[in-house]
Amino acid sequence: SGVPGADWNLCAAMLPVGGLGKHSLDELQTMLAGRTVSAPFSPAAESFAGTTTTTRRDLELQLQVMAALVTDPGYRAEGEVLYRQAMNNYFAALRATPGSALSADIGAILSDHDPRFSLGKVEDYRALSFARLKTDIADRLANGAIELGMVGDFDEAQAIALVAKTFGALAKREADFRPYMEQRQRRFTAGRAAHVLHHEGPKDQALIQLVWPTRDDADPVEALQLALLERIVRIELTDTLREKLGKAYSPGASSETSRVWPGYGTFSVTASVDVQEVAATRAAIAETIAELRNAPVGADILQRARAPALESYDNALKSNRGWMSLVEQAQSKPDRIARFQAAKARLMAITAADIQAAVRRYLTANGAVEVTVLPKPIEPLARPAAKP
Repeated sequence: SGVPGADWNLCAAMLPVGGLGKHSLDELQTMLAGRTVSAPFSPAAESFAGTTTTTRRDLELQLQVMAALVTDPGYRAEGEVLYRQAMNNYFAALRATPGSALSADIGAILSDHDPRFSLGKVEDYRALSFARLKTDIADRLANGAIELGMVGDFDEAQAIALVAKTFGALAKREADFRPYMEQRQRRFTAGRAAHVLHHEGPKDQALIQLVWPTRDDADPVEALQLALLERIVRIELTDTLREKLGKAYSPGASSETSRVWPGYGTFSVTASVDVQEVAATRAAIAETIAELRNAPVGADILQRARAPALESYDNALKSNRGWMSLVEQAQSKPDRIARFQAAKARLMAITAADIQAAVRRYLTANGAVEVTVLPKPIEPLARPAAKP
């Protein structure tokens, strides 16, 4: 579309507000009153998706509504109005906090202003319309492959029959998802200059973020090593900040190994601190990463990080949400199930030496993009013009 993807997706996410071809959203809400039925639609990096919760009684009606949204969206003006209100509100609060200011600019910084990951001007988004949205997505809604997953308490034979009556009755579509390989290229900036951003919130608040390029998630073992490193860095940095600064700061760490962009991943460290402690915090982060680079992590820290990770796998399938994370792409990405089954054993096999090797490989001394978010400087009062 030429418009940054995240915000174009927000416009697409308003599609259900436009109702269906035969019924407005108000009419649908009246018709569906007392029923556990909705019209979910969530654009993502490589697909459109809809996830919702219903009951046995309403399963057929839910499938009918979802199929109708795919085949006959209404594109009514109500969705456009809500989208523009959301964008106006977003831009009005764009730099209200250190976190919002960082979110506004970090995509452009890391991608060298690739428009897919960069925030444009509010006028660009106000110009988007459902007419343009229809032009961009109508073909995919009409012809793109569909993968449907269902988990919970239902009769399997009945569910298959209901899917056959709804999605199965649609006109013939593409059997497989298009790879779009030419669009999956994403680069991490080669620049390593320090960046300073400004927010308009409380004058005593600051934020520091360091982001290193890593890798995609094609290697399940390395992806788990980076995920465990995320927990280790969070523990170590929390202890360091409390020891050095005497404050109960809760720094963050995040490893993102991409399933969408080949070769692309990031590891970030973030700390929200008092503006007077930016330099000390920056030094504490550097010290913590250097220690992990120079020596294997202690057995106690490794255990503190690994235990909750193992517990998360033990609890993952105790909810429909956990099952759905495996079922939703069980046909197009069946390897995810095998990865899940092997994850606990792979986590247990990770050693302190493995973690140290990952730190040395990815969290290099000068390899991070550093961003500091400070309060917006107070503009000095203009001096009155001198009298002649």
